Amino acid sequence: MKTMNILRACAICTALVSPVLAQTPPDLRGYWAGGYMNGQGGQIDFVLTVVEDVGELKYNASNWGSLGFSICEYVFQIENGIPGKLTRNSGAGTGDCLTEPAFTATRTNAETLTLTFANPEIDLETAELGGVLRPFDPAEAHAPIAGLDILGVAPGMTFDQIDGVLAEKGYARQENRDRPLEYLGFTIDQKAWGKGADSNGNPTDWLFVTFTARKDWAPDEVPVATDVGREWTILEADGISGATMVETLAKKYGPRSNNINENRYYDRSGQVLADAYVCPQGMHQPLRSNYILASEVGEEEISVTCGAILTAYIGTDSATGRASLLKMRLTDPDPVWADFWATWGHDEAKRLKSVYDGVTGATGAAPEL
Repeated sequence: MKTMNILRACAICTALVSPVLAQTPPDLRGYWAGGYMNGQGGQIDFVLTVVEDVGELKYNASNWGSLGFSICEYVFQIENGIPGKLTRNSGAGTGDCLTEPAFTATRTNAETLTLTFANPEIDLETAELGGVLRPFDPAEAHAPIAGLDILGVAPGMTFDQIDGVLAEKGYARQENRDRPLEYLGFTIDQKAWGKGADSNGNPTDWLFVTFTARKDWAPDEVPVATDVGREWTILEADGISGATMVETLAKKYGPRSNNINENRYYDRSGQVLADAYVCPQGMHQPLRSNYILASEVGEEEISVTCGAILTAYIGTDSATGRASLLKMRLTDPDPVWADFWATWGHDEAKRLKSVYDGVTGATGAAPEL
C-alpha cells in the first residue's frame, strides 16, 4: 500500500509578482512537488516546474519497483495548453531513466496538481503534487476591508496616490531616507515621508512605504505599495495615554489577534483571526517581504494564507502611562505574491528555456570513432 507524503520543497525566495507570465494555462504554472512511499522501503519524489511555455519534470526514485534507484530530469514545451513531448536532460541525474515519460495534468484545487502517467513503470494511478510556488490569481484575491489603512495609505496604492494623500495631511517627502534595494534586473523602492520636528529638526512622525519592483523588462508597469509603516514619537505635549492608543487601534482595526501584542492577522475573507500569533501554514511556501521604519529595516516571511497583516507596538512611560511611541505596519501578501512570481518567474523562465534549447538542440549525428 502506498501512502502519500507531499513534500515541502525549498525554492528560491530572494525577491519578490504581477501576472505578466500568463501565456500558459493557469492550472499548470507553478513549482509543484510531492512524494510517495511504499511498504517495501521504496520512495519516489516528483518536482514539476512550469513557467511561461516551458516545463521541467524531475523524479527521484529510491528502490521504487522497476525504476530502481535513479534521478531523472526532463524538459518539455506547453503545446495547446498541455505538456508536449518530454525530452530527457542527459546531463542531469543518474541511473536508468525512462526514455520518454508522458503524463496528463489536472488542477484538483488551488493548491494541488494531479499527474496521470502513461508509463506503467511509475506504478501509480495518479501522483498528487502540492503547489509550493504558484502565480497569484487576481480572482482569488483576499476580500477588501474598508478603512484598512494607515493615515489613508494602504497596500496596492501607487506612489502618486500616496504622495497626494500624505501631502494633504501635512507630511513632506524625505528623500534622504529613501532606500532603494537593487537586485539583478529590478529595484524595490522604499520611500519616506515625515511630519513634525524634534530638537534636531528631524520629523517626529514618519511614514514609510515599500513598493513592488521596478523591472528592466517591464518598464511601463506602475509599482504599488506592499508594506506601509508608521513610526511616531509621541511628545509629552500631545498628552495621549497608552490606553487611549490601544482603544484607538481597536476602534479602527478591530480586536487584536492575541493578548500578547497589538497585532491583527486578517483571514482571506477579511475577518480578524482570534488566538493567532502567526498566519496559518499553507502549501505555498512563505514569501520574503521587505519593510522599513525610522528605527529599523528588515525582511520578514509572510504567508499567503492570510489577508492583510497589521503589526503594532505602543510604547508607554512606565510612571505615567503616557504613550511615547507608536510603531505599526500594514502588509498585504497579494502584491508581494504577485511581484515574487513576476521576478522569480522571469529568471526561472530564462533558465528553463536555456535548458530546453540546449537539450533539444543537441541533434548532431554521432561522430566516427
